Amino acid sequence: MLIPPLRQALLVVRKFMRTFLSIIAILTLHNCYSQELDIFQNDSVYSKNKISSRTKYSVNGSTLQKELVTYYNQAGQKTKQFWYWNGEKDFHNVETFYYSANGQLSSLIDSSADATVEITTFYYENSLNLKKRVSLQGADTTDVRIFPTKNTTIERWYMSGKPYRFDTTIFEVENVKLEYWGSEISQNSDKEFKWHYTFDNEFDKQGNLIKVSANVERPHKQFTQYIYDKRGLLIRKQEIIFKRKKKIIQTEYYFTYD
Repeated sequence: MLIPPLRQALLVVRKFMRTFLSIIAILTLHNCYSQELDIFQNDSVYSKNKISSRTKYSVNGSTLQKELVTYYNQAGQKTKQFWYWNGEKDFHNVETFYYSANGQLSSLIDSSADATVEITTFYYENSLNLKKRVSLQGADTTDVRIFPTKNTTIERWYMSGKPYRFDTTIFEVENVKLEYWGSEISQNSDKEFKWHYTFDNEFDKQGNLIKVSANVERPHKQFTQYIYDKRGLLIRKQEIIFKRKKKIIQTEYYFTYD
């Protein structure tokens, strides 16, 4: 059992890492235009193909580095996700998903290796449309998301009970961003960082996302592309840049299924 001062210190570190990684994710958009949710397909795709688990690997030189293992139920819904950092053998945190009798996601418990637990509760309107989700670590709110429309998400991020980041996402289709903007106040100063991105998304005849470019530059000097197998399952994601008019794969991910 962690003694209180150490537990509190680990909690602070975890919150700092959450903030740090979120900033890195935003800044990374300048170099490779991925969308965070883009690696997840509709539940029906996993259900149709009777997928029980999927593993995501990043390419690190000549080796594959495990990053994420997701488990699914018969309906194609996530039941657990194990996250790995920097090629470590042991997972960093595990997310467990719980559903109501009618199949709606009701709660999500995120348990970290440092013994901290974050609980997210989902709220619906008329038991149909998702309207809000709230994440808590103990009595401390970490983020609140509201869903004014099916394709819009508004999120507020908190630290020590105070909001420090606000963002809004407009989706073209499920898990595919069309527009994303927001602002974040630095924890060490009064400086405010702002961003606003719009995306060009391309789909194949089956409706699968195959290419994403951000409208930051014209002509596009980099983009993200997606490759699927015959079953329509995502098997590869590549973040590509142009160098001397040649395409170079900057970052690559592989996905395997069971």
